[in-house]
Amino acid sequence: GQSYQILAAPLTMYQQIEAPKTNMKKFLLAGSAVLNVLLVVALCFTAFSGNNLARAPQMQMTRRAAMGVGAAGMGLAAARAARAVNPTSIFETNCGACHQGGGNNIIEGHTLSKTAMEQYLDGGWNKEAIEYQIRNGKGPMPAWEGVLSEEEIKAMTEWVFEQSTGQFKDVN
Repeated sequence: GQSYQILAAPLTMYQQIEAPKTNMKKFLLAGSAVLNVLLVVALCFTAFSGNNLARAPQMQMTRRAAMGVGAAGMGLAAARAARAVNPTSIFETNCGACHQGGGNNIIEGHTLSKTAMEQYLDGGWNKEAIEYQIRNGKGPMPAWEGVLSEEEIKAMTEWVFEQSTGQFKDVN
């Protein structure tokens, strides 16, 4: 019997790195639910405290309706806040290992400054090229499409574009 050895090509850096996942959304949604419960309890307490027996029935109905609308509005606001995208947090969680402080720990010079992007980013320094790079990756940079939501990709595009002339302006 002859034995055969299967040779596999070594994995590239891109294949070895798995995109990190975060549970931040779950924590924000849980916090939002707790906040909603506290708001409803506070509104109920306010609406039903005091001398309600002396008031006309119409006044009680108006107050209860207002309480319901207020609770719904606050719940919606809390839910929106829970879904708010925080590009700084996304960057620190997903990009910071390679792009700490706007630099590049993998490829020297390929930083997140406007100057470097004008030189190295396919398409140059503009939001479309930045978004394309985030979505599709290149070389050792993984593609974030399918990992980050559409909203997160758009927010990261804006944030990186702004930081390239701000906080990351002088990174080389």
